Amino acid sequence: MMRAAQILLLSAARYYAPLIALFALALMALYAPGAGIGLLAGLAFALALALHGIVFGADAARAAFPPFVARILLSLGLIAAIAAAGAPGLIYAAYVMEAGLFAATASASSLILISLMGRALGLRDEDW
Repeated sequence: MMRAAQILLLSAARYYAPLIALFALALMALYAPGAGIGLLAGLAFALALALHGIVFGADAARAAFPPFVARILLSLGLIAAIAAAGAPGLIYAAYVMEAGLFAATASASSLILISLMGRALGLRDEDW
């Protein structure tokens, strides 16, 4: 691929990845809890990490969202979702459930993406 096309792709990814992450957080803030929006927002956040990993590489994706942090966030998200499902009568149970689903989905998807990206060979310019 030509160098000018790479610059365009890098610039587009650099501007769109934060917008996708902001979109995921806006989904969490604007939609009513209990509609399963935490799952969709987590997938949107994982999309931002996937874009970052595809364009900048698996090492950059690992640096942006380290696997150790993702594992901690996954466990905290699962604990929050299970606790909120076990106590549906609490005032903020739906909010905690959506936040737990968001954390669990985003971190699990990022762990899967990082492990898959780390195993793939990098594309060379001649392959394009």
